Amino acid sequence: MKANERFEYMAELFYKATGHMAPGKDSCAAFGVTDTDERDKQWKLWVEDFYAKLFLLHESNANCIENN
Repeated sequence: MKANERFEYMAELFYKATGHMAPGKDSCAAFGVTDTDERDKQWKLWVEDFYAKLFLLHESNANCIENN
């Protein structure tokens, strides 16, 4: 997966989880996003959580492989 594909994937998951467009994504004026600072803060927290869960998943899979 290339970097752009990864961002698009994460942006979609972020939108589904929060209802906010990811930073860098266009949102029309009718979408009602005026507080980009709040969105950016939510994005940062969401990304940290995403990578923490990804790391745990990777770690548990590595342990499964080592134990087989």
